[in-house]
Amino acid sequence: MMPDTWVAIDFETATASRDSACALGVAVIENGELTSTASWLIRPPGNRYDPRNISVHGIKPSQTLLAPSYAELYGAIEPFLAGQYVLAHSASFDVSVLRALHDHYRIPLPNTHYACSVALARRAFPRLYNHKLPTVCAHCGIELQHHDAASDAIACAHIALNCRDAIGAGSVHDAIKELGVRVQRV
Repeated sequence: MMPDTWVAIDFETATASRDSACALGVAVIENGELTSTASWLIRPPGNRYDPRNISVHGIKPSQTLLAPSYAELYGAIEPFLAGQYVLAHSASFDVSVLRALHDHYRIPLPNTHYACSVALARRAFPRLYNHKLPTVCAHCGIELQHHDAASDAIACAHIALNCRDAIGAGSVHDAIKELGVRVQRV
């Protein structure tokens, strides 16, 4: 039997460029329970920010001026990604950020598989008027400080667990399979 371990991730970006990550949150699900979380502020290339992005997440250049770059942090981040199953809400965005960061810093991509919690929520809760993070969190009674990377990652993990419970699956892996959600390679 496959261990039911997933790592929910959420990136915030400083600009419209995908390689401009300024924060990363992770939340680890082991054996069906949220067991740990971590988050980092990341200095984006040139520590450049667009005002629009600041208005979304509230992170300012002064907060990341002395923060490590993604490349400098990767030693701490890698165990959460390498060989893991990753979840993200609107995974196409977070995976595109991950790929762009690895391309920018010339770091080989980890052997990681991922699934999207939006796809899970659409199938588990089809009657919701949308499946954005705040909507699904409200439906499931999950606390959320939207666009805080740690809070968003924790919410994503809880959404996966709620989807599992809503359909009576034995694990997140089983829920993903039963709901017909694709698991893809990063």
